[in-house]
Parts: sequence; C-alpha cells; structure tokens
Amino acid sequence: MASGRFSVHLAKTKEDLKAAQELRFEVFFGEFHAKAITEQHSAGLDSDKFDAFCEHLLVVDNENDKKVIATTRLLLSQQKPADLSYIAQEEFSIPLLDAVKDNCMEVGRSCVHKDYRDGKAIQLLWRGITKLIFNHDIRYLFGCASFHATDIEKIAYELSYLHHYRLDDEPHIARALNYQSMERMAKDDIDPDEALAKLPPLIKAYLSLGGVVGDGVALDPDFKTLDVLITVDVAKVPDQYHRFYKKQADRLDLTPLNT
Repeated sequence: MASGRFSVHLAKTKEDLKAAQELRFEVFFGEFHAKAITEQHSAGLDSDKFDAFCEHLLVVDNENDKKVIATTRLLLSQQKPADLSYIAQEEFSIPLLDAVKDNCMEVGRSCVHKDYRDGKAIQLLWRGITKLIFNHDIRYLFGCASFHATDIEKIAYELSYLHHYRLDDEPHIARALNYQSMERMAKDDIDPDEALAKLPPLIKAYLSLGGVVGDGVALDPDFKTLDVLITVDVAKVPDQYHRFYKKQADRLDLTPLNT
C-alpha cells in the first residue's frame, strides 16, 4: 500500500526476507545488544526456524531507495506445521492455544529503525496486521511484547499497572514458565494514565484494542528483554476501533515489495 513517502508490503522473495532479517539484526543485536548465538547472527542476520512459516510485513521509505524501516512477522495457525510450537510458547504456558486450534495469529520480532520512531511506521505495521486479521478471519491475536530491560525493578511501575489493570481474567490465562510476578507495587500507588504513557508503543497498541496480559513476566537473557504475553480477542475489540481498522484494512492493498 502506497502512502506517500512510506508504504507497507508483504515479503515474498528471499531478498525481502533478508531485508527484514538485516533490520532485525541491526535493532536487536546492534542497538540493543542481544546475544549472537548462530551462524546467521554472525552474518548480520536475525534468522531462526520460524521465519520460513511466517508472513513478514515490511514498511519501506520510498524516498530512500525503498529502505526497509520497520518489520514484523506473523505466524498464522493455518500456516504453522503441527509439530512446531508458537514462538511465545518458549516463554509462556498458553492454555488458549490448546483450546483454540484455528483462527489464531502470533505477532513477533516487531521493530522500527531508530531514525523512524515517530509513530508512522508502527501505524503502517498495524494496518498490515489488521488486513491479515480480516483476510484470514483471525479470532485471537497474541504475542510477546518486550521491555528493553533486564532489571525488573526498573519497570516495576509499568508492570504493576499491567498486573492490576490489564491482567487477563479468563480461565485460559497464560503464565510465564520461569515465573516472575508483575505485581511489584500496590494498586493505590499507580496512576493509570501515567503508567500507560510509559509503556512501549507496541504494548500500548495491543491495549488500545482491548488486549489483556498473561500472568507474570519472562526474562529473555539472549535478547536482554523482559517479556509479557498479550492476547487480543478480536470479537471483543471496541466497536470504534473495529470500524476504524476495518476501514483501513479495506483500503489497504498488501502488494509484495518486489513486483
């Protein structure tokens, strides 16, 4: 979809996927100092076993030689091999996925180049995500969302807000495998508006759609992040957001990048 200077596309070629992996490496490993542990990492690519089964959204800067400036990958239940787990299941127990086999989509490896973090790229990524939600009749959207921190006390305010105000209350609530509680402060000590403003943009985007968090936070020592599991029941998205994103999706043509 063209949108003036920026546009969003699906990766369909090896070159497209490589561009996404290069950006992920630049952000996660170059900027945030994740631990390089594979041959692909040594080659400057963030590549793993999930990439081949995912859809990859790319936001490009059309005025900068179609440079890929943001990406996210999406693992759809209908495209996931039966013997492959979801990425988030490496950190969380997710009973919902045992109860619901189809119409799920996992969001992961989302990142934006440091020179383009003014909100536009995230908006385009979400338009692309929404398009796929409607195209594939997705009921549950979920994924790990990260804080770029390893000291849980440095984000105690934000985590406590998520625990007290956004914790999933369904019986299928997800739970961190290596459990650390998000409840670091009393509810009365938290200003919800202030805490919400402190959250990373991706988490705020999930929450705006009615997203809820699983129980506990997981430390990813390789990526040097603290992760929470967020789930969005598309059927419960507030009407005003549903109408807005449906309109955006109807207007979006997710053409491959190299056509």
